[in-house]
Amino acid sequence: MNDILVDVRNLSITIDTFRGPLRVIRNQDIMLRKGEILGVVGESGCGKSVMVNSLMGLLPEGRTKIKSEKFEIDGENCQEYVEEDWNELRGTTVAMVFQDPMTALNPILTIGEQIYEVIHRSNAYGDDYDEKAIALDLLKKMGLSTPEKRLTQYPHELSGGMRQRVCIAMAVAGRPKILICDEPTTALDTTTEAQILRLMQTLAVEAGIGIIFISHNLRVIAQLCDRVMVMYAGKCVESATVEDLFNDPRHPYTIGLLMSLPQGKWHGELTAIDGQPPDLYDLPRGCAFNPRCKWAMRICGKRIPMVSNIGNNHEYTCWLAKLEGL
Repeated sequence: MNDILVDVRNLSITIDTFRGPLRVIRNQDIMLRKGEILGVVGESGCGKSVMVNSLMGLLPEGRTKIKSEKFEIDGENCQEYVEEDWNELRGTTVAMVFQDPMTALNPILTIGEQIYEVIHRSNAYGDDYDEKAIALDLLKKMGLSTPEKRLTQYPHELSGGMRQRVCIAMAVAGRPKILICDEPTTALDTTTEAQILRLMQTLAVEAGIGIIFISHNLRVIAQLCDRVMVMYAGKCVESATVEDLFNDPRHPYTIGLLMSLPQGKWHGELTAIDGQPPDLYDLPRGCAFNPRCKWAMRICGKRIPMVSNIGNNHEYTCWLAKLEGL
């Protein structure tokens, strides 16, 4: 039985802008299995959100060019999908928790009406179900106080953290097979964040939902995810299990991110990565990270490095691949 939910090969995304074509994603593979939680990390502007938005068909139509050798979601070839096809997929097969809870909800509908709509469209509960009971149960699991009252309220009556929890409840209300989370715990306090992360682990383990989790918080990634992709300038530079990535990072960019952690193996003086992320309109020649890399060699500024696999599906792109003790 095939357990692959997302199988995308050699994905490139170019967006037409006022400055000309902008290649946001460069020759990227994405693989997600049932019950797996895939973490995606990287500095702002590296293409994380654009990459996952392509899995929902949410990129600007007419201004976006998407090329891929393979683009399958839950076994379906989505390369020729039009808006009507994506509408059938959204909320049922694939659901998303957006980054900004302040604008993700409809301001003229109550919280209950918005959750009920997802429940109705999903067809995941059969013909006989109690929409209010389902919605109340979801809000309780999200840690919202007085959930009965929340169902009758409008988004402007809730705080940012409450809205984010409602967004997560709406995303899982349709019982999707794939859940995409774009920094879903940013507006939450530590206690509620821990509760939501436990819920996501339960969804992955018990319901077999595949989760793609974007975050700048490496602590959350280490706690939640099974596998991690580190992105830089529109491309994954290192991919590994969460244990391998944190215990044996190989790419200089990954090491730089871990050196910024204030605790754990990489504790001590915090060291920032020198320089700034590259301009995607004018990427440096060779390895995109080479202008900021303290281990850069002459070849790094001339040729793009090949992918190296050091076992256990631990892959990274760096010319220092054969050197130990980086």
